[in-house]
This record gives sequence, C-alpha cells and structure tokens, in this order.
Amino acid sequence: MTEIQRCTLPHALASRDIIASSLTGSGKTLCYLIPVIETLYRNKWSVYDGLGALIILPTRELALQVFEVYNSTCGGHEFSVGLVIGGKKLEYEQKEINNMCILICTPGRILQHLHETPGFEASNVLITVLDEADMMLELGFENTLNAIFDELPKN
Repeated sequence: MTEIQRCTLPHALASRDIIASSLTGSGKTLCYLIPVIETLYRNKWSVYDGLGALIILPTRELALQVFEVYNSTCGGHEFSVGLVIGGKKLEYEQKEINNMCILICTPGRILQHLHETPGFEASNVLITVLDEADMMLELGFENTLNAIFDELPKN
C-alpha cells in the first residue's frame, strides 16, 4: 500500500469521515473506491436498493479517470456503476440512472438528474465522496454541492 492508503483505508473502512491530501499518482482513488465497494458489499446492496454511493468530481476528465480506475480494479464486483457527466446525452443517462448502485459524476450533472430525471432520487445513499473538493469550491460549485447535499440522507 502507498502511504495515503495506509493512513486512510482503516478509517474509511470504519465509516469515518476523511479529509486527505496527497500527490497525484499516490493511490488516492483506491482510498475511497475500496471503502465504497466494501460498504455496499457489507450492506448486501443490490440494484433494488437504489443508489448506494455517490462519487462527485469537479471535471469530466477526472470523473472519467475514476470510472476507468474503478473498471480496471473493482469491476469484478456485481455493483452497477454509472458515469454521469456533462457532454453526454442526458436522455441516455436518464434511461440507465435508476439502475445504478454507484454513480461517478460531476456536480452540475448529478444535480440536473436529481431535479429532472423522473423517479431518480438519492435518499438511500450510504456513502458520498467528494474528490478534489477544494477544486470544486474554486470552480464555484458551492451552491450546487449544497443543493446536492439537500437531497442526500442527513446521516
């Protein structure tokens, strides 16, 4: 394990909130992907339980990178995972989004789905990840994130 993984994984697996910083390429993505998978697995999550995990990133490029890391390292699990980002057809996402256990997304697009996609909601979410939270705030997503949090369970 890398240093960031060694320091954060035990806390993340114990369902503690984490704020961490580390250099690019240090393995941060697995620091939250592994606990996301483990949390859903422990809870025997299925597509019938709805959305269980929300991973929010500031840009499409970062979201795509995380989606690729998930598929290359965690893709053997039975959890359905979706990539919800601007620049893709909203209608296609709307057809599939209600069948996802995990969503990797950008703030504006997930908020759009929460407001515009019939039947889509986030009331069962067990784990929420903000990757590059500082960048999201620098890019002006504070109000968008607050609106997303309003849709999530308070616990």
